[in-house]
Amino acid sequence: MLTNFNRGIELVHGLETDYTKLLFYDLSPMSCDYKSYENTRLCTIIEGCKHVSVNNDINFTYQPGQFILLPPHSNVHMDIDIPTKALVFELNDNLLKKVTEKISIDIDTDYDFLKEERFFRGNINNELGKCLNKLTNVSAKPDKNKEFLIDLYAQELAYHLVQIKGIQQVINFEHDNPIYKSIKYIQDHIRGPISIKQLAFDLNMSEANFCNSFKKIIGITTKEYITNLKMTQAKDLLKIQNVTEVAYELGYENISHFIAIFKNKYGITPKHYKSIGKVPVVYKY
Repeated sequence: MLTNFNRGIELVHGLETDYTKLLFYDLSPMSCDYKSYENTRLCTIIEGCKHVSVNNDINFTYQPGQFILLPPHSNVHMDIDIPTKALVFELNDNLLKKVTEKISIDIDTDYDFLKEERFFRGNINNELGKCLNKLTNVSAKPDKNKEFLIDLYAQELAYHLVQIKGIQQVINFEHDNPIYKSIKYIQDHIRGPISIKQLAFDLNMSEANFCNSFKKIIGITTKEYITNLKMTQAKDLLKIQNVTEVAYELGYENISHFIAIFKNKYGITPKHYKSIGKVPVVYKY
């Protein structure tokens, strides 16, 4: 088990085969920066959760049952508030190219699609979950054929990943996708009131269809996404403004409502946070 993200330690202690490298982490609460270096990384959580920012872009929290696919040389900042166990797979470029080239005709995707300088976040479906379990189980056994089996399952893993990315019209790779446009709008207007109904209308979608599509791709509801982003902004603003000013700047006309949302998210009031400059270890969701 690795206890931090030191690259030197990763290179020595990871379980490496021709196609992949498995990295097990047992992490204490911390705030740190992390890189994917030269390979694509599939990141999963076994226990706990992480609050993550990728390439100084979208901020989110991910937990067991979800995964992140990071292209090479991605920069990640993460805050870990509770003991967390994570499993990361470094996927060799040859593996991705081999799999995508063989199945690109069937699912309309290609290697360059996976090599974009962005990232993908999704939910672990049944097939992907089975494959991850097989990889985890075989890696823990003293089997003389372990490396062969890991590479076999790694190909299956890449196959399921490429299918997901081909089927879902991934938001992070397609700038014309309406959900991508909605995220860009939310980020640009987060310091103010945001109407989901108006946002859907501007994208020529019904509110119900927009909300369903947003949750399917991003993994949380539009309202949850907006609230999470506003609360992240609130922490920064509270360093230089009072509670009332922050609430109004973020579009909350009802100060009590803002205080309730902040407390529900972080377990303390904005005023208390402002006085101590940090949130407690355990978040409330």
